[in-house]
Amino acid sequence: MTLYPGLAEVTRRAAVPLPPGRHRLILQNVPRTAELDTLQVEVAGARRIATLMREDFVPPRQAGDPEAAAAEARVREAEASIAAVRDEAGQARAEARAAEASIGFLQQLGANEGLAQADAVALGAVARMIAREAGKAGQAAVSAESNARRIELQLEALEDELDAARAALAAIQLEDEDRLFIAVDVAVEQEVEGMVAVRYLTEGRGSTGWSPSYELHLDTGDETTVTLKRAVVLQQSTGETWEDVALTLSTAKPSGQGGPSVLRPWLRRITEPEPPRTQKRLLSDGAEMSALAEPVIEPAAIYEEAAPWSADAGGAAVVYSFGEPVTVAPGADLLRLEMDSLTVAAELTAVAVPAQDETAYRVAAFTNSFGEPLLASEYVQRFADGKLVAVEYFEGLAPGAEAKAGFGPIEGLQVRRDVLDQSEGGQGLISRSNEQVQNVELEVENLTGQAWPLRVLDRVPYSQQEDLGIAWSAKPRPSEENVEKQRGILAWDMELAAGESRAIRLDTTLRWPEGMVLR
Repeated sequence: MTLYPGLAEVTRRAAVPLPPGRHRLILQNVPRTAELDTLQVEVAGARRIATLMREDFVPPRQAGDPEAAAAEARVREAEASIAAVRDEAGQARAEARAAEASIGFLQQLGANEGLAQADAVALGAVARMIAREAGKAGQAAVSAESNARRIELQLEALEDELDAARAALAAIQLEDEDRLFIAVDVAVEQEVEGMVAVRYLTEGRGSTGWSPSYELHLDTGDETTVTLKRAVVLQQSTGETWEDVALTLSTAKPSGQGGPSVLRPWLRRITEPEPPRTQKRLLSDGAEMSALAEPVIEPAAIYEEAAPWSADAGGAAVVYSFGEPVTVAPGADLLRLEMDSLTVAAELTAVAVPAQDETAYRVAAFTNSFGEPLLASEYVQRFADGKLVAVEYFEGLAPGAEAKAGFGPIEGLQVRRDVLDQSEGGQGLISRSNEQVQNVELEVENLTGQAWPLRVLDRVPYSQQEDLGIAWSAKPRPSEENVEKQRGILAWDMELAAGESRAIRLDTTLRWPEGMVLR
């Protein structure tokens, strides 16, 4: 069994003795979710003549599945045990009710009007008899009720056993009853022990495949490291239970794009300018505008896509083989298999964006030196020195590539961004018809009790028009401009000691011709 993201390749093997001659092999129990176009049948030791496949009018699946029968028997046995315990408890309570009835009779006997004519000796004898018998009946009632409660204590364990038995049966009953009919005609010249292998791809009902599950642990002890704890989560909806299968996982995506996109010619044209169109004409000329539009390139189809391991990183994909057989029920089980922990050295920096945040954040930079690609994962828990600080998306990482991962805020590393010279006109924003001036102060303060390497990010506007002039100045000057090739993004790198604060002054001036409007 090889699982891909969103796809499974199933391989089934069986040995069959074949005497000389021509034979038809009937292959049963292949579910209808199998993609027939991908079906491959090999019969080692025999010459394959033809393969017949049928989806409709298929003989029913053989009844009397021993696994289903055993599960049903377990359910019946648990139900019978519960019924027996309830009967026994009911019998004990019947004894208690009988004792209570005896007590009621004795009480009525003591109130009998006929005893008023009896002498003192007779009355004393009757009273002693009533007391003696009532005492015995009371003890019997208490004992019977106690016995009933003791018996009912067995019900909790039996009901748990019944729930487990029903769950096991439900997992088996999730399998599809309908199967494909596959017949293979073969011929052999002499008696052989033929080995039949059937391979096919299946997406199931859209929830078959595997995905990675990661934890990122930042350790800031003697050496700063990032540890990646890996696991995989798998599920399947193929209509059959995979029981004790040999599992292989592949990072390849056979259902994705297999070749480069098509780049179509780009035709441009010039025409005489047209007079401005009215709104009515604009609405009526939609078809014409569509005809003049550039050709649209259709996007590639996107397919949305759980011990001991061995990895094969050679070739076009990484293939992981799990060393123990696994069992996965269709549409019910979500299986998580732990993999390993990988640790690499990391560089820790505090990064502050005063325009957006009030604190700096831990950011660890590390390189994927694991020799394997790390796939994207939706929810990745991130721990800083053993404490959970964030759960975020992980976009994946190619071998040898560098990643920067955030590990939560540093509450004691506070940042502010203030617009100076606040005035009624615009909070320090001095505007004229063709000029705008902005004065900003960035302030960072370290209240953590330890020194931090800090990077402060801010921005200034940029323009692609010659008539829009932009001038800016910063004190101190930024350590880097156009960070990560993003125009106007500035960075200041500094070491901020415990208790220290720093201020950055950033002034920006924009000028443009009269009659124009700033956007």
